[in-house]
Formats: sequence, C-alpha cells, structure tokens
Amino acid sequence: RHEVKATEWCTPEQDAHIRSVGVAYLSGELDKALGADTRAFNAQQPRRSFVTMSMHLKRGAPMPLVPVSAADAMELRVACEKCGCRYASVGAAFFCPACGHNSALTTFAQLVTTVRTFMANLAAISRTVTDSAGKDAARDFERAMVEQSLQRLVAAFQRFAEATFSELPNAANFRPRRNLFQNLVESSDLWAQALGRRYEQMLAAEEMADLQRLFQQRHLLAHREGIVDQEYLDRSGDRTYSVGQRLVVKEGSVTTLANLVERLAQGLRDGSRPSPP
Repeated sequence: RHEVKATEWCTPEQDAHIRSVGVAYLSGELDKALGADTRAFNAQQPRRSFVTMSMHLKRGAPMPLVPVSAADAMELRVACEKCGCRYASVGAAFFCPACGHNSALTTFAQLVTTVRTFMANLAAISRTVTDSAGKDAARDFERAMVEQSLQRLVAAFQRFAEATFSELPNAANFRPRRNLFQNLVESSDLWAQALGRRYEQMLAAEEMADLQRLFQQRHLLAHREGIVDQEYLDRSGDRTYSVGQRLVVKEGSVTTLANLVERLAQGLRDGSRPSPP
C-alpha cells in the first residue's frame, strides 16, 4: 500500500542502470560520428607520399542495449484472480503488487507462452542489436537471453509446484525443504508420497532425461557461471561436454524445456484436482 509519485518508484540500482543505458547510447552515437570522421580522414590521405598519416579509433566494449521490440516480447501481462489488478512485468511476477496474492498458478502458463514467443522472435530482435551495437554485442545478447529464459522456466515451474503442492488436502503432513522443487528426484518422490504420482508417470523416459539435463544446466548457469563440472556430468548424463568447458544453450533447448514443464504442470494439476462425486 505504499504510495508515491510515478517518478519516484525507481530503486537506486534502477536509477544507476538508467544512467548507464543513457551513457551507453550516447557513447554509441559518438563512436559512430568519430568512426565516420576517421574514415573520411584516412580516405583523404595521399597514397604515394614520403610521409603517410592515418587515424585509428579505439572503441571500448559496447554495452548491448535491449531494443524495445525485445522488451515487448519479454513482457508478461497478468490480471490478479483475487483483486482484479492488471499489471505487467518482464519475467514472472508471482505476487500481485496490489494485494500480494500469490499468482504462481496463473502466471506459469503465461510465462511459458511468453518464453516461446520470445525464442521465436529472438533472431529478429538480435538483428536490431546488431544494427545498433554490432555482431559481437548481438551474440552476447542472444546468449544472455537464451540462458535467462532457461532459468526463468525452471524458477516458474518451481513456484508453480510450490503453490500447487500447498493446496493439496494433505499438504500439512509434509515439510518440503527450501528449493526442493528444483530437484527433480526429490520432488518426484514427494509428489509420489502426497499425490501418488511421479514425474516418470507423466513424461516418457527420454523426456525425463531431457528434463534432468536441462534442470542441471540451469544449476550450472545459476551457480557456476555455466562452467561444466563433474557433478553436472554425473547427474545429467550429458557426454557432449568435458569438465571445465563452458555450457552452450540453444533456443531449441529452451523451447524443449518449455514444452516439458508445461506437460508436467498439466499432469500435476490433473492429479491434484478432487475426483468428481
């Protein structure tokens, strides 16, 4: 219920980010102007002269600016099922900003759809980054967005599973540890005890293997900056990497994860609904 002017909602970190984006934009425009001057100067120099001169522009590492088209594709629009408040967020906003209601059940499906849409438009968005900041910045942007999308899906499924489990009639009989639903083995065991259904009954064996690998990749990205360790190889069964290599996540992997967690969520919803009289 905090109330302030619309211009006073930014945190100090957000203010600093806004300033850095502005500086990055101006630096890019200045680089373009200096680059044009450099090329013009070099073009005017005589080719066969005793004394030759040339100008070289040394650019700093550009800050990739997320284009408006990317923000639009990443935006999630939600209507709170409790108070009716309509709000938007980049990423899943699991709690209503007006009443605080946990909207994990509602936002999960919307987030999956948003991630799919973003992956489908990533190439076009990346071309916009290329035009404004260059190919290297565009590649960094693509990698960051793909990896963030993978992590967002796992986080959204975790929140969905926590909310769904808390609504079970016998939920009070269990005390799941924090972040248990990030662990597929432990959470599948818990659902088997509380609901009588395991993940393996909702997905095929090959799909479970893919899900385990992708969840482990999310763990690497979140805790080891994507650097492969022996634990990842043992738990994921992924033999395409060696210890010390950097994980490479493709758009297809994110889409696969979106499909798998969506099917798993549907299976949990179906299993948790009371049987008709």
